[in-house]
Amino acid sequence: MTRIILLTAGVMLLCWNVSLAGDYNFETTSEGIVQKLTGPEKGMKTRGIGTGKWESAFEPDKAPVNRAIRVMRKDKDQEVWETVVAPEKRTGRFINLKIEFDVNSYAIRPDSFSVLNELAKALNDPRLKDKAVFLNGHTDSDGAEDYNLRLSMNRALAVKHYLIVSRSVDPNRLIVYGYGENMPLKPNSSSVNKQLNRRVEIVASD
Repeated sequence: MTRIILLTAGVMLLCWNVSLAGDYNFETTSEGIVQKLTGPEKGMKTRGIGTGKWESAFEPDKAPVNRAIRVMRKDKDQEVWETVVAPEKRTGRFINLKIEFDVNSYAIRPDSFSVLNELAKALNDPRLKDKAVFLNGHTDSDGAEDYNLRLSMNRALAVKHYLIVSRSVDPNRLIVYGYGENMPLKPNSSSVNKQLNRRVEIVASD
C-alpha cells in the first residue's frame, strides 16, 4: 500500500511539473533556460493600456492586454516606486523559476539552490554571457499590496545575491524588480494557484 501511495504521489508531482513547464514557462535546467532566453522573440497583440483588473489574462479567447502597474526596485539602497506597462500574458524570451522561500521571508530554502545553480550555469553560458536579464519577483495576493511589492523585490534581490556571491555572476547583468501580486499566472482562488503565482521570473533584455 505504501509503495502504491508513493508511486501515485510521484506521478502527480511529475504531471504537475510537466504542466508547469508546458503552460507557464517554468524551467529547471540550464539548457532549457538558455534556449528560452535566446529563442525567437514572439510578437504580442494588445488591446491597449487599461486600468482594470487582471481577470482577462485568464480568458483564452481574448487577446492579451498591456496594463500600467506599480513595481518596486532599489537604487543605491533606496526603495523606488515606478509605474511600468506590463503584459497580462508574458511573451518572448522569459522563463519562470519555482524558488521556495520561508513564509513572509526572503530567505531562500536550500532545496531551491539546485535550480538557482542551473540559472547561474545558463547565465554563464556563451550564448547568454553578454546579455543582461531582469529578475522579477512575484507573490500571491495574501497580504497588503505594498507589503507584497516589497517582499517580491527582496526575494528577487536574494536571488541576485545568491547568483553573485555563490556563482560569480556579474551583478551589472542582473536587474531586479518587485511586481508583488500584480501579475498572477492564475486567479488567487486556491492554494495551488497561489503556489504557482509565487515565483521569480527571468526576462532577457533586448
